[in-house]
Amino acid sequence: MAAPRVSVLIPAYNAAATIAEAVMSALAQTVTELEVIVADDGSTDPVAAALDDISDERLRIVRRSHNGGVSAARNSALALARAPFIAQLDADDYWQTDHLEHLLPAFDDPAIGLAYANTEIVGFPASDRWIAPRTPDDGLPEWISDRANHPVNDLRLLYHANPIPAPAVVMRTDAVRAVGRYPEWLSVGEEYLVYIRLRRAGWRFAYVDRRSTTYRWPEPGRGATFNARHNSRQQMKLFAVLALSSPPDAAILARLGGELINLAKVHVPATVVLWRRVRIVVRRVRRLLR
Repeated sequence: MAAPRVSVLIPAYNAAATIAEAVMSALAQTVTELEVIVADDGSTDPVAAALDDISDERLRIVRRSHNGGVSAARNSALALARAPFIAQLDADDYWQTDHLEHLLPAFDDPAIGLAYANTEIVGFPASDRWIAPRTPDDGLPEWISDRANHPVNDLRLLYHANPIPAPAVVMRTDAVRAVGRYPEWLSVGEEYLVYIRLRRAGWRFAYVDRRSTTYRWPEPGRGATFNARHNSRQQMKLFAVLALSSPPDAAILARLGGELINLAKVHVPATVVLWRRVRIVVRRVRRLLR
């Protein structure tokens, strides 16, 4: 097979219901010089079975012996990547056929290390996109960012929040490897830290204002999106590491302070409730022992 221009990294864990659609959307790209690397992250039922009907030499599947998380799976795929660019695609998301076609020209500028597009969100009730025109009282959720802020090359804005949709990103392979690949010690915001490290390394970002990818909003009860306590701990860890690994930065310290407050909000109430319940049980036991 000819050397690919893009390596598509797809981590997959128990994703039999959606993996075929994701893979087919990658293989259907108008940019045909690519390879699709699916990293099965120790799924209970190997994802290879769900891809049996796809016969394409550009598809490779690597199966990890145990579940190590999204970063570990992406790094397994990254280790096999042969192309100068890598594209992120999760097993439950998919692309329009011209997604890569419109992003790759951004890399004609040698200063660009990351390029991204807009993303349609399905399954979220309030909005269908991450990046949108903003007007006062537009009714969109606070996490929807304004087109005027893209591409995000101001580190202060990037520290404030992650406005870059994961399935819309293409990056230089060597640049990602140089900044340490995906952090396997994080289970939330893994790609966010990669973006920050790329920008801190001097790479600039490019934005193509097209909704060429689709992100499936997680179902209630699944993933870190609905686990506020786990999410808060991971975000706290991320910004604590950033604060310790760089000179004092007001934007990082402000975000770290905000994460501390959020950590307390989501953990203290539960702790208080637990303590009250323990006290009630202790009182009852004392009464029984009298």
